Amino acid sequence: MDLPTYTNIWRIEKRLYKLYDLRLPMPLPIVWIGVFVGVLAPWSLLLMLLHIPFAAPWHVLYLVPPGVVTWLSTRPVIESKRLTELLQSQLRYVGEPRAWCRMAPTSEPEMVTFAGRVWR
Repeated sequence: MDLPTYTNIWRIEKRLYKLYDLRLPMPLPIVWIGVFVGVLAPWSLLLMLLHIPFAAPWHVLYLVPPGVVTWLSTRPVIESKRLTELLQSQLRYVGEPRAWCRMAPTSEPEMVTFAGRVWR
């Protein structure tokens, strides 16, 4: 018997239709906006450190690369996970302990020493 679960309700993608009085050209997911801002800030800083001028085709150099990275990073890659979700699960796997004992992580020491006394 399959019991229904409602965990996918929390995975519903929230979208913004406008920011204050600015109506967006299409509804944008909040994750897209966060990734875009997170990529735009270091990208702009890198371009300023390289002394690239803020010239006439500024949108091609300042907005298109972060937009492409945002679009690529929010597409499903493997196991229907986005790139950010895939990286999070891989980092979680690397950080988890390999052995558990009574629901607590255990680790084996590299060197084990024994001490003993002989009684005569």
